[in-house]
Amino acid sequence: MAPGALSKVERIRRALAGDPVDRPPISFWAHNFAMEHSAEVLAEQTVADFRRYDWDFIKIQSRASVFAEMWGSRYRSVRQRAVPPELLEWPVHSAQDVAGLRVQDPTTGALGEQLEALALIRQAVGPDVPLLLTIFAPAMVLQFLVGESPELMLRLIREHPREAHAGLAAVRDTLVEYARQCIARGADGIFLAIKAASANQMTRAEYAEFGLPYDRAVLIGAERGWLNMLHLCEANLYFEVANAFPVPLVSWGLDRGNPTLSEGRAMVKRAVIGGVSPKPRIRTMTPEEVRAEVATALTETESRQMMIGPGCSISPDTPESNLFAVCDAVQAWCVSRR
Repeated sequence: MAPGALSKVERIRRALAGDPVDRPPISFWAHNFAMEHSAEVLAEQTVADFRRYDWDFIKIQSRASVFAEMWGSRYRSVRQRAVPPELLEWPVHSAQDVAGLRVQDPTTGALGEQLEALALIRQAVGPDVPLLLTIFAPAMVLQFLVGESPELMLRLIREHPREAHAGLAAVRDTLVEYARQCIARGADGIFLAIKAASANQMTRAEYAEFGLPYDRAVLIGAERGWLNMLHLCEANLYFEVANAFPVPLVSWGLDRGNPTLSEGRAMVKRAVIGGVSPKPRIRTMTPEEVRAEVATALTETESRQMMIGPGCSISPDTPESNLFAVCDAVQAWCVSRR
């Protein structure tokens, strides 16, 4: 640690509170599809990336399929960094199937594997590096369980609401316990990803019925975490729903119909994270373009209650030069304000 530099935990706590920091906290996250097949390999890759870039916190990038795997979805594994697994089989093909979903034990199976990875990462990085574990919102998991089809998920809730509620309740109760286990086993918070709070997915009324109550329950399961993060995914967000969630940090992409970072921060009156284009654009950006986005974000927000990160996950094959450019840009911006 450089003389006068804050620890990672102190830097983040001050940023959350809006207090002065030596520099804004930074973190980025991406899948490496070739390295997500076991707890040991995922932990090894996560720790290696952390040590290479020295992020202020680690958002553990569980493979996206783990939630669907808990209810029987099967995937063909891949061994290439940027190629996602292929969906082979999924469990929900009818209203009766969704009503038949049952609560799962998240300490076993694919979710138990993520808890093992969490323990390995915590052991490797020690107690002073904040860790977040990803959880998909229940409606997002349901979309995976119907063959990764948003159209089929929407048809289900619109034509068979009673069965949809039954299935969502089983997913919710599983994820509430998973959230509790994440915090109990060393995470400082969860990263709750929500897609349904968008005009591109559900109507406002549908999200109020089939999204919000289930999503809040999951986050409340992680209430002992001090660094819970809400991530609103998609364009045309119902951004005001962020105020219904007890989180200190909010993340979203600067897509069409979404607020700017300063607008969003004013709406939620909490810390925000973002500023850099996520996948797929970041993969083809130049380091100069990355630095420009960072400078714009910090200038717009005056770096108050602000952390630098991607609007969503970044491409697995993002050039290293772009990630190092983020750190350079933050340091340059801070020097320019002294």
